[in-house]
Amino acid sequence: MALMNRMRSSMKTILLILVVAFVLTIIVDWGMGGFQSNQPRGIIGEVDGNQIHYEEYYNRYQNELVAYREQAGSEPEGYQLQQLETRVFDNLVQQRLLDRVVSQVNLKASDREIVEEIFNNPPMELRQNQAFQDSTGQFDMRAYQAALNNPGAGEFWASVEDYLRLTLPMRKLDNLLRVTAVVSDEEVRIEYMKRNLKARVEYVLVPATEFTASVPPPSDDEIKAYHHKHEKEFKEPEKRVIDYVSLDFKPTRTDSVAVEQLAGELLRDARSGQDFADLARIHSQDPGSAQNGGDLGYFARGAMVKPFEDAAFAGRVGDIVGPVISQFGIHIIKVIDQKKEDGQDKVQASHILLKYEMSPRTREALQDEANYIAETAKEQSLKSVAASENVEIKHSEPFATGGYIPGLGMESRINNWVFRNSKGAISDVFYTERGYVIVQIAEVIDEHIKPWSEVKDQIASKLKNEKALLQAREKCQKIADQARSSGSLESAAAAAGLKVQQSDQLGFNSYLASIGREPRFAGVAFGLPVGTISSPIEGSRGYYVLKVLERTPMNESDFEGQKESLRSQLTQRKQQGVFTQWYTALKEKANIKDHRKDYF
Repeated sequence: MALMNRMRSSMKTILLILVVAFVLTIIVDWGMGGFQSNQPRGIIGEVDGNQIHYEEYYNRYQNELVAYREQAGSEPEGYQLQQLETRVFDNLVQQRLLDRVVSQVNLKASDREIVEEIFNNPPMELRQNQAFQDSTGQFDMRAYQAALNNPGAGEFWASVEDYLRLTLPMRKLDNLLRVTAVVSDEEVRIEYMKRNLKARVEYVLVPATEFTASVPPPSDDEIKAYHHKHEKEFKEPEKRVIDYVSLDFKPTRTDSVAVEQLAGELLRDARSGQDFADLARIHSQDPGSAQNGGDLGYFARGAMVKPFEDAAFAGRVGDIVGPVISQFGIHIIKVIDQKKEDGQDKVQASHILLKYEMSPRTREALQDEANYIAETAKEQSLKSVAASENVEIKHSEPFATGGYIPGLGMESRINNWVFRNSKGAISDVFYTERGYVIVQIAEVIDEHIKPWSEVKDQIASKLKNEKALLQAREKCQKIADQARSSGSLESAAAAAGLKVQQSDQLGFNSYLASIGREPRFAGVAFGLPVGTISSPIEGSRGYYVLKVLERTPMNESDFEGQKESLRSQLTQRKQQGVFTQWYTALKEKANIKDHRKDYF
């Protein structure tokens, strides 16, 4: 009976986790307002004409909110809320795209397959549920079988059946994609070489900076010609500038005094004999210790912020100390024990933490002020209302569509509103993580190609660098030719006024102090025969010429011993990426319409 009660009480949570977790295992990626556009009413998105209804989105959104609250123990705010909204929408898009593919290739879950899964291969989410685990946390097949045979669990198992009917076809699709991840013998050999082979080389660097000063500046005609040929490099998307008022969530002096008064009351209650642990559970705002009655365990000096540490170590066992103010708020501390361990003094203490935060009354007053500014600004102007209310108007740098706003950070709702409205428009109040924001569109900068005069210095620098690199290559080629002729890279380098450097044992991905990571350099080092002098190798700093001094030989017997293990690792790596690549291509071909901006 106890098992059934636990199953019933957690059924909704289990099913929610089952569905969400299944989607997340395939691909990692997944307020509400009035209707504001000419789009079909109640439609929040479309996938190749397949509509996503607002009600479906909203229900999924509410489920995600519940899951977030249970996991984080708080409400999502600001950017977290935007991420949640986007994840829900992306998963609904994914569901429709995958459903269509499953239907096209006729992947179905038969009744026999579902029964087989339920009885012999229970989903991992059920295996990890406490109702089906023993005292050590391991899956208990006997408890699971007992639940299967319980006649009162019909509703629960019907829901699990529905879940499997939905997800088994998706799993079949995933398996079909995974079998395409084939690793060739050559790929396995290359992987072994990357992990095991080492080389030692000597090399000369001809840096481009050696020629930069002597390269004449390019003419205006050269700059114009480059600009004309590479116009796409200088294309600027449409950008906008906003003026905005931000009313930040900060406690008032009245709020702070109230917190300090509560701290004083709790200190008196604790010293008068009330149970400190109970007071901490009820009042402490430290999520890490409140549920444990405020107990922080033993700690040495340096483990806590200094004001807290000083007060705790100054007290005697049984003392209740405070109020102590730190960067986190106000602490009331109870010294539980003191000891010396490994030559260090340690204290065991409990605390009650009260944070300096806005009171509900202050937040409500701030919201009223924000609403007043927004409504009055639409009748007058944001500038005049801000002046009369003695609040600062801030001015953003130009920004493009996509979410990020200089000064505000990632604020997709505000960004969407700005790019849907005209110059001079004033917004309603936006709720963000840091406070309430009212926005006015100050400037619209149309998409354009930056004129050559604006990017003149940038182009000139690039052309000079290209010419310097060309000269570095020519000098490097002479060194290589002379070294091949004389058989000595060192003498050829000395004749050019440069020094030869030697590497330590070099791997495919090794970092060299004077080079960094240069894939081309490493590729040549492992491709040339020992004793051979290379042609010029282009790098990020200039050109190199190298000579292979020695290289570890390929150990065929060791390779054969590791071959299948390497193949398995490479196959797993490929399988992890194959769905993402396939789904990305599928999504790019789809006609996806996102109408969320009309609701938020």
